[in-house]
Amino acid sequence: MKKIIALAVISTVSQAIVAFAGPPEPKQVIAPPPPPPPEFFRPNEFDIGAFASYARGTGSSGNGGRLHGWGGGMDFTYWFPWKYAGVRFQGAGYNVTTNNGQQTREVTLIPGFTPTRTVTAGGGSAGAGVINADLMLRLPLDDFWPNVHLAPYAFGGFGGIFAGGGGGQATVSQTFTVFNNTTGEGPRTVTLTGRRFNNLRSHFANSRVLGRIGGGLEYRFTPHIGIFTEASYFFPDGGNNNFWQWNFVGLRYAF
Repeated sequence: MKKIIALAVISTVSQAIVAFAGPPEPKQVIAPPPPPPPEFFRPNEFDIGAFASYARGTGSSGNGGRLHGWGGGMDFTYWFPWKYAGVRFQGAGYNVTTNNGQQTREVTLIPGFTPTRTVTAGGGSAGAGVINADLMLRLPLDDFWPNVHLAPYAFGGFGGIFAGGGGGQATVSQTFTVFNNTTGEGPRTVTLTGRRFNNLRSHFANSRVLGRIGGGLEYRFTPHIGIFTEASYFFPDGGNNNFWQWNFVGLRYAF
């Protein structure tokens, strides 16, 4: 009987202790940290770009300064595990013309003899290609300002220029009949021979090694899609025939 009374007292006291202690504490849930924002300019990145381009010679007309051309091209870039440096291969094609256009003049074939003849010279166009291998250095600004997905870059390298077809060298031969109105001599048959040549070939030959330096800006809308613009200065082998290249509208996809 005493054991039953003791057990009843212990049961009553334990229930009272639970009632005063309250419900059990809930477990604390720790939220995982948010994932890091995506990198817009990444290491081990491979890029493909396409661009519209304009090229223009420097200096006077005597060394190719009047040459200029419109065209476009593509480039392929690999960025090293250190994302601030990489290598690039770039190629572009141009339709090259001269600024002076066609000029027409009258030429006296034989002094004292008529008629004079009209000769048209200058103008014309030709195709040309430029290829380059470059070392690239870039500075992604979103490393310092997270929402500014802009990267200025600089490059330098070497390559070659190749003159294509169109407006090339050709032999000209025309026969004319002329008279001397003062002495009445004539008619006399005169054959005019000569050679017209392409201004691009005269300054750059069929192919030539060149070096270049330049810089540009690239903006990324997403980690994979961006636009860019860049300018470079070329030093072809042979001296006085340097020229500028401006890739003014470019689209780039990064893998």
